[in-house]
Amino acid sequence: MKTKLFTFLTLFFACCTANILHAEQDKPLKIMSIDWTQTETLIALGVQPIAMAQQSGYDTWVKEPAIPSSTADVGLRTQPNLERLSELKPDKIFISPMFTSLVPKLSHIAPVTNFTLYKQGNISWDGFKDFTRRLANETNTQAEAETLITSSEKKLANLADQNTKDTPPLLMIQFMDSRHVRVFGDNSMYKVAANKIGLETAWKEETNAWGFSLVGLDKLMNTKSQIIIIKPIPVGVKENLQQDLFWQYLVKQSGQPALIVEPAWSFGAIPSTVRFAELLTNTLSHKEKQ
Repeated sequence: MKTKLFTFLTLFFACCTANILHAEQDKPLKIMSIDWTQTETLIALGVQPIAMAQQSGYDTWVKEPAIPSSTADVGLRTQPNLERLSELKPDKIFISPMFTSLVPKLSHIAPVTNFTLYKQGNISWDGFKDFTRRLANETNTQAEAETLITSSEKKLANLADQNTKDTPPLLMIQFMDSRHVRVFGDNSMYKVAANKIGLETAWKEETNAWGFSLVGLDKLMNTKSQIIIIKPIPVGVKENLQQDLFWQYLVKQSGQPALIVEPAWSFGAIPSTVRFAELLTNTLSHKEKQ
């Protein structure tokens, strides 16, 4: 009788332990990300980050995918609120090399994984897919990653069909102030997006690891291209340009009216690439209204 009872109890506790372990495995990981490129990709994979840094900045520069209401804001990317983050008890924290100095402090809260995406020669559609799959492997969302990649490629193919073949090369810029711009070319997300929908870029000069050259407006002279201004635009710049004769001459010389596109994260991955491609296609198709 004792032997049977012992066997029963052994099986009972083994079953309970297995159920507990299974429940733990099925429980969503509590993820925190410092870098917005990671954040946008996590959300696109269906992961709701338990925390992120600088939500107001994300809303200005990235916009979509939208931040889940359950995601806590833990302050600046360079100085996250460690006490608040510790209270949230994340399972994993993701950062990019720009924020490596935070590793010693963050590692006391949870394991830290450093993801590198933006480096010279690494920005391509294949690079974005690799980045997405690596994040998926860290968050058990491999199936969601393949769905995201497939659906994104279909969207880009559909957008390519909507763009006319006679669209001039695109000179894609972001204003830093009324006299200086980032011009995007090789190694930029914007170039990847444009090329995926059948459009060419005008800037052929050397760019940095982030895919842009920081230049004065005078460096944009003698370009026969479609100027694309990507928001956000610093306060006062738009008003200054309306009175700037040099800028007006530069636009006239380009042969096309300058077009303004809503924000898409300059240093994003697949979600920002698709967002920018959609915004760009829509803007080009309604250029006469700008």
